[in-house]
Order: sequence, then C-alpha cells, then structure tokens
Amino acid sequence: MKFGRQLEEAIYPEWQLYYISYSSLKGDLRIASNNGVFTEKNETDFVEKLDKDLEKVNAFHQVQLTNIQSRIETCSQAIESLIPSENSEAEMTELQEEINQIADDINRLARFSKINYTAIIKLVKKHDRHTPYVLRPLFMVRIKQCNFWRQNYDSLLLRLSQLFNKIRNGTVTMSFQPVSYIANAMIPGGQDEGKTTVVLRYFVHFDDILELKTQILRHLPVLVYNNSTTKGEDIDPPISSLYFDNSELDTYSGRVENAPGSQMLRLRWFGSAEENPEIIFERRTLESDAVAEKSEKFIIKDKYIDGFIKGDDTFIVKTAKKIRSNPGKTEEDAVAFEKLARELQADILDRKLAPVLRSNYRRTAFQVPGDRSVRVSLDTDICFIREDSQLFSNDQKVRRGEGEWHRPDVDVNYPFNNVTDNQEINHFPYGQLEIKVELPSPDAKLPNWVQRISDSDLVEEAHNFTKFVHGISVIFDQRVALLPFWLAYVDTDVNNLPMLMSQGTIPKSDKGKQKDMSRNVDHEYHLSSEGSPAHERTSLLPAGSDASSNTAYSGDELESTLTPLNAMTKAFFDKISHFFSEIDGSIKGPARVVREPVILPPGVKIPTKVVTPLRVEPKVYFANERTYFSWMSFATLLATFSIALFNAGDTVGRISGVVYTLVSLSTFLYGMGLYYRRRELINARVAGPFDDMSGPTAICVALLFAVGLNTYLKLSGTVPVFFFV
Repeated sequence: MKFGRQLEEAIYPEWQLYYISYSSLKGDLRIASNNGVFTEKNETDFVEKLDKDLEKVNAFHQVQLTNIQSRIETCSQAIESLIPSENSEAEMTELQEEINQIADDINRLARFSKINYTAIIKLVKKHDRHTPYVLRPLFMVRIKQCNFWRQNYDSLLLRLSQLFNKIRNGTVTMSFQPVSYIANAMIPGGQDEGKTTVVLRYFVHFDDILELKTQILRHLPVLVYNNSTTKGEDIDPPISSLYFDNSELDTYSGRVENAPGSQMLRLRWFGSAEENPEIIFERRTLESDAVAEKSEKFIIKDKYIDGFIKGDDTFIVKTAKKIRSNPGKTEEDAVAFEKLARELQADILDRKLAPVLRSNYRRTAFQVPGDRSVRVSLDTDICFIREDSQLFSNDQKVRRGEGEWHRPDVDVNYPFNNVTDNQEINHFPYGQLEIKVELPSPDAKLPNWVQRISDSDLVEEAHNFTKFVHGISVIFDQRVALLPFWLAYVDTDVNNLPMLMSQGTIPKSDKGKQKDMSRNVDHEYHLSSEGSPAHERTSLLPAGSDASSNTAYSGDELESTLTPLNAMTKAFFDKISHFFSEIDGSIKGPARVVREPVILPPGVKIPTKVVTPLRVEPKVYFANERTYFSWMSFATLLATFSIALFNAGDTVGRISGVVYTLVSLSTFLYGMGLYYRRRELINARVAGPFDDMSGPTAICVALLFAVGLNTYLKLSGTVPVFFFV
C-alpha cells in the first residue's frame, strides 16, 4: 500500500485539519519529477508550506497533550471527592468512561504523531531525490526543535494506572508503592501450593506497544521499580541479564531441547552494573514437565562477582556471617544461602561456565502488589550482546579484561552504537509480552480480559520463547547444532509480524478495520465485587456475541456466500470425497494393533513433544495441488495409451484398450476426490494423517490386472465370448 493511501486511512475525521498536507506537498514535487524544472521560488514555497505544516502538527499535539493532562487531573480530583460518598455509582461510571476515553485518546495521539512524522521524513526524502536542492540536513535540525515525534507517554500511563486502580479498588488509598526486588539476600520464589501457573508469551509489534499497555492498564496497575540503581519512578527501567555457558554450549542444548532438569545460571540487574549492590545471581531449573521452572537466587554485589565465579569464597563467608547476625534471620537461612551459593560456584567450576551472552531490555511490569494471581511483563528494546572472552579455541578475542566479569564497553547506553559488528550484537525486531496466571486447577479458564488480549491482533503467540535460547541461536548460529523452532517465524523486517493462518485470509484493507475494532474491546467494562471484570462486552459487537469470538466464517456462512453454480460443484465433489473416505475406512479396517511398549536403552530418551498452534503454510496447499496434477498426468498418459491401443490394435488390442480406459477413468476420479478431501482437511486445520494406502494400492492392482490380461490374451490367442456379444 502506498503511503498516501495509508495516511488517508489513518486520519481521524475530527483531526483532519491538523495533519500534514501530504498530497498537496507531494503534488508540488511532481513539477520537478515531470519536467525537471524546479525553480528557487518553487523551493521557497515548498519549504514554507512544509515548515508551516510542521508547526501546525506540533502545536496541535501540544494542545492535545495539555488537554489530556488536564482531564487526568480533573478525574483524579473527582474520584477523591466521590469515593467517600455512598451514592456515587452513577458518577463513578461516568468517570470510568472518561478514563477509558483518555486511554483511547493517548493511543490516537501517539498514532497521530507517528504518521505525521513519517509523512515529513518521506516528503524530505522525495524532495532531495527529485530536486536540485538538499533539504534533509537543515530540516533535521528544524524537526528536532519539535517534541511531538519523540514524546514519552510513560508519565501519562503512570497516572492512568493510578486512576484505573482507584476505580477498581473504590478507594483513594492505593497499595501502589514503588517496589524493589532486593529485600533480602535470599529471594523466595515459586508459586502457591495447589495452584497451576500458566505462562503465555507473545511477540508484539512496536507500533502496538502503547496500545497494548493501555489495554492492560484497564485491569492491572503498573508495578513501579524504584531502587538504588533507578532514579525516580521508572515504569520501564533497563534490565540486563548475563547468561553462563561453556565452550560446548551445553546449557543451550538442554534448553533448546526442553530437557527436564536442565539448569541455567544468570546474573540479573536493573540499571547500571557498576557498583551495583543489588545484582541477582539466579539458577533456573526446568521441571519434569519441561514447562515450569524452579528459581533459586540470592543477591551479590558487583565487587564480589569476579572472585565468586573464579572460586573465591569471600563473598559466601561474609554474607553468611551477616545473615547470622541479622535478628530477623535464623541459622536455617544462613545454611540455605551457603548451600545454594556453594552449589552454584561448584557448578561454574566443574562445567567450566563463563559469561557468554547478555540480554538488555526495558520492562514494563503490571501487577497488583502482593497479588500473584496475574502478572504481566512487557519487554521492549530487546538486544543481545556477546560476552564470551577467549572461551572458544578458534576465537581468542578479548571482550573482558582481567578481573572483569562483564564487557566494560556495554552498560545502559542503548542502542549501543559503539558496538558495530553484527556478530557482536543483535537487535530483536519485536517486543515480548509475558503473562503469568495462577489458576486454582489445570482445567480452570483464563480471565476474560487475558483471553481477549491473547485472541486480538495486537499480539502473536511465541510458544516457549526464551531470550537465552534466542540470543545464543542468533549470536552463535555457526556453533549450535539445533535451532529453536520459532526462529523461522521471526522476520527481521519489523513491518511483518509472524502471522497465523487464521488471520492470513483477511484482506489487508479489512485488517486495519478489524484491528481498530479489537483495540476497542476493553472500552466498556464493569467490576464485580471480587475485583474481576463481570461485564466485559464491547459496544461494537452485537448483543449476545462475545468479544473474543473468532471472526472467521462458519460452515453455514461460507455456504451462503457461494453462487448456485459453485454450490453445485462443491456438492458434487463433496460426494466424491465422502465416497473415497468410506472406501478408505473400509479397507483400513478396524483399530490398529496395539504394540508392546518399547524399552529404551540407558541414556536414550523420547524427545518432548512441543505442542504449538497448528500453522498451515501456503506450500501445503501447493503440495496438494502438485499431487493432484501428478495423478492427472498419470491418468492422461494412460488414457492416451488406451485410446491409441483401441484405435490401432486388433481384437486383443481393443479389449485391452477398454480395460486400460477403465483404469484411467478410475484414476481421474480418485485423484480428483483425493484432492478435494485433502483440501477440506487442510482448511479444517486437521492434524492428519493425510496419507492414503488404499487408493494407490487399488490402482496398482487394477493396472497389474490390465497388463496381465493383455499378456494372457496375446499369448493364448483366445478371446472371451462376452466381448463379441
């Protein structure tokens, strides 16, 4: 789609006068592209019009931003005045609608800024390409004086989070205190007994991140990080994770295979690593189900890390002594810490582990403080950086000096422009959303709002995605034997998200409309006494429909869209398909024979089956068509041979020609029925099997019979009497 049309579709009617006059300015440039004459007066007029539009966009953005801030402040004061009242339900409902509208307006303002900034950049590029004048350097200085294209909406999101939380709790006293992960040397982990934790991971396009944040804010508050390394209330602080592995990449191999019991060691910290007293040393162990992970961790200071990974026990001794002297700790706490720290140190030394990879990202967390039932994290600006130093025999590059446990040239200076080698750094083209839900039982359903986000086109499922596995696979792609399955779907073009086949049939023109509808799903909601959404239906859907319902056609709706001729054709081939399905079932017979279980040799295991959403690639349809053409080619060749034999042969030839013709017609019908049957199975997303043993076997037997009959008649010289009747 051309950008001009994209801009027209993105324009909000009530804001139409404040957009860049893209078509008019582009028309001015056509003078140069058509006849090559672009005078100084044309240049002056173009620059003045473009500068005027730039000022118009920037001024309108500032007015809208001020208006939103004022509305937020008004809502905050109104809530505080209404909550003490007992008869304020109607007013609170109106405020709730106003806060929802503010969230939508923030999204609209962000899209307004982005599309206008893109329009300006494109116009400047077209100008420099088609005219003898160079405008880009001058206009880049001019556009940097405007703030609309680089506005940070985090402060507004934080205020929105507070307003939504007040509405949910019905009180101005909100448990929304800045938190720190660093409370004690030993950090407890795990989940409540008797509950099942469901972990959902998704890819998110950069353009949808702000909208996704506002959708989540309607149900969970932002969890603000505030510790000694992050100044102020930062809703998405930079986070770094340093992963350990050896020259054989054994940890990666265990993780990419989802081997139960495989362990991964990492250091994790917020903000800068220099003189950071709150660095988390963590061991994550994959449980027997190859899905859940057991996390064990403690806090270590920056100055002790290098000695710890080299075998020095100074840190262990000092920390254990501090725990014992702490009145709030017991001897069991000290013993538990000492045991874990020595196990990790021994593991590093025995397996010759060393830092190999760092992941850096910004995380926005959403969670009700103290409530682990639903936890959401949204990671953006994800990148992976090599940290190995002389780890591999054929790569002796020094990336960390003596006494350094991490690269000194990489800290929090994203996007790390000082690292220019593509083999040293990789920028992930999407954001990552992770939702953790604790359910009372494995059969319990996800909250409605979580299910709706999962079904929306704001996200795409990233089953079992982990930063460690992905980072190793892209940075050390020449050293690993196995690659994660999702790597094929991660496109480096940020304009293309991995798309499920269920969404692949939606025309591009309708895709945007469907996205706009799905983005307003959470516009209306009411809260039950338990704090969960009791009525979460959008006004854009008809009564009785569910917001998470699938937009695909049902079988009856599909039938109604067919023309009478197409319906008759489909009915005919349905009968053929049904006929061959019955034959296939009767030949295959009853249930398969149950075999004895196979006893595997020691050390051999059955690979874990990774259950992923069924994805049908276009090549599957093409393969079905190629198989159909192969059957048609064989049947046509056989028909040509039988007709020639019938017309040019003697009595035996004519008899054999008739038999070959029957075999050819049977092949035609079988190939056609098989094609339509498999097409229906593919469209229905049936897992299979798609193979067919009965049809080819029957055709081979018939062909063998025809050849045998032909040979017999030719050698015996006799012709059955019924052929003359």
